[in-house]
Amino acid sequence: MAFLNKKPLTIILGFLVVLQLSLFYYYSLSIDREYRAEKADLSSQAVMLTSNIEERASIVKGVSSFIQTVGFKADPKIINQYLVTAYNNNSSNVMNIMIAPDGLIHYLYPLTGNTAILGKSLLLDPALSSPGMVQETIRSRSITVDGPRTLAQGDYGMVIRQAIFNGNSFAGIVSVTLKIDSILDQLPLKGSNLYVTAEDHTFLFGNPFNKAAQQITVPIKIYNQQWLMGVSMPFHKKWEIIRSVLWIDIAFLLVIAFILYIYWQQSRFNRELERVVSIRTRDLRVSKRLYEKLAHFDSLTEIPNRLYFLDEFERLLQAADETQTYTLFFFDLNRFKEINDTLGHSTGDQVIRTLANRLKNGELPYKLFARTGGDEFVMLFSDLPRENIAAIAEHIGGLISETLLISGAHLSLSTSIGVSLYPEHSRNKDDLLKFADMSMYQAKSLEEANYFIFDWDLREKLEQKTMVAKYLHSALEREEFVLHYQPQINAVTGKMTGMEALIRWNHPEKGLIGPGAFIAAVEEAGLMIQLTDWVLREVCRQLCEWRSAGMPLLRTSINISNSWFYNRNLIENLLAVLDHYGLETNVLEFEITESTALLEEHYPVLQQMRDHGIVVSIDDFGTKYSSLNYLKHFPVNKIKIDRTFITGIGVSSIDETIIKSIVFVASQLGYELIAEGVETEEQLEFLIKHNCHHIQGFFFFPPLPAEEIRKLKS
Repeated sequence: MAFLNKKPLTIILGFLVVLQLSLFYYYSLSIDREYRAEKADLSSQAVMLTSNIEERASIVKGVSSFIQTVGFKADPKIINQYLVTAYNNNSSNVMNIMIAPDGLIHYLYPLTGNTAILGKSLLLDPALSSPGMVQETIRSRSITVDGPRTLAQGDYGMVIRQAIFNGNSFAGIVSVTLKIDSILDQLPLKGSNLYVTAEDHTFLFGNPFNKAAQQITVPIKIYNQQWLMGVSMPFHKKWEIIRSVLWIDIAFLLVIAFILYIYWQQSRFNRELERVVSIRTRDLRVSKRLYEKLAHFDSLTEIPNRLYFLDEFERLLQAADETQTYTLFFFDLNRFKEINDTLGHSTGDQVIRTLANRLKNGELPYKLFARTGGDEFVMLFSDLPRENIAAIAEHIGGLISETLLISGAHLSLSTSIGVSLYPEHSRNKDDLLKFADMSMYQAKSLEEANYFIFDWDLREKLEQKTMVAKYLHSALEREEFVLHYQPQINAVTGKMTGMEALIRWNHPEKGLIGPGAFIAAVEEAGLMIQLTDWVLREVCRQLCEWRSAGMPLLRTSINISNSWFYNRNLIENLLAVLDHYGLETNVLEFEITESTALLEEHYPVLQQMRDHGIVVSIDDFGTKYSSLNYLKHFPVNKIKIDRTFITGIGVSSIDETIIKSIVFVASQLGYELIAEGVETEEQLEFLIKHNCHHIQGFFFFPPLPAEEIRKLKS
């Protein structure tokens, strides 16, 4: 392919190298996520095993309490009857229950299968225990676990014992014998590759494992026993990850091939377009009449241009009678700039020409139709009923959204439409155009419709937005922003555990303004990075001031926008600020939205923050995606339950169930948890009951100025 020169080839080769490195990094991250997920599941099984054995140990505690109450010299019938009752209550779980006054097995139930040990001495017969285990039970005065081992009865199991003392004198031992099978029946070991070993990796029970495979283990401590529960990393999961990486690689290679094809087609198209333009230019020089026509018609689309439309629109308005109405549609193509930037302006021109032809012949009952510039069009309708505006807007959107095949590329576009009405909104053509233009930009922010009809609230809101944006630049310079701090409380201990820094604008004329009135304008003005940097420095300065006053430092959270992550040298600048004020990284917590956390491009920065000891939490969790499953993928430390769920406590069982689910999953995966927006005692009691102890909300404190926080701490 001779059209390719060295520069494109170098770019493509560089991209391929970066692609392979990125896929390898993605593979490593995926394997690590699977490892952590398997370990979390394994920890749950370990807790289940521990709980299972603890439940059996409660039988020993019950028998011990009974003997300490009635004594070894009580009527044997009473003791035997108690053993029968205790065994029948747990017959599916235990092999036998034994009482040995002075270490001699005197009481035993059931006798069936256990007569071999009746009357024997635990202190003298080595077959009844592992070496030294009976002595350890007596010495520790606590419950001990002996085994798993081969029992004197011939089965494989374990014995849970507790020594009984009369004052400081040894009086006897009570025990419960368990078969390993009774424990395994409570665990999902069948059909899985879970196993349990001793600390020295001696196999105890479970399923045999492949020592050549990667092993994942978690420690288990049960009284005097130290075990390891393990599982082999499934090979099929690694294969699934490798297969997904290969598919991604193949997809990118196909895209590169497609780009090369487009590049070749574009070259052919440019040559053809140059030829067509040359012919068109020659024809224009031939006809003066055609030249005069082009003064009022768009040369690209051959429909009326802006000049012609304005002249005709003015003429129609001047001739209109009192009952005449006009509806002006002003619309453009969404994201059209991307077509020009990626496929070239010639392709963009062809898109404009094709769409203009579609609209012109689209059976729309317009009075005037014109291209006013770039990708902007206007349509004027006469005496159009207001209820028909939605249908017309839908028809225009449908014509534009039909797939275009341009230069080998399939393009699907959309439009946003602004509507103004004559004479309802104005009798002046310039005002009507301005109002329709303003409404078009409002339509771009809508999700449920592609059009917006001008109203006076929109004008007032846009003027207010312009006013806010006008003063924002100077507000930072005049230091008009202040921070309030809302305490975060441990509801069980009542102690303050942290704070959230919340920004306010101390406007010289309007007073204190909340962030909801200006944050959107900050984003649009491109000042979010500067404002976030100011908040970071102000929080560090305030913490330093409190520390100088002898106050203890509490971790303070800062809300971070998505745009701040694109700040160059973010981590280095952050650490430099902390170093300047002599603060440790653990005094800061960054709150990000769930939608920001889902952007994998931010994962490396988030991971670096965690590695440096900065807590990263997800604000408004569950409100965007309800994504409990995403938790194991997020490189964060903490979850903040959104106030929208808190307000549902006592009102919505769905909200309460969501809160319980978040608390459970967070506890299993080791995430910190806090609830915000707590305002009532009922909400507080529900959260405490379900193990969410960290609370933020007006029930305890509203956001307070720094001097009020100082009074709380002093």
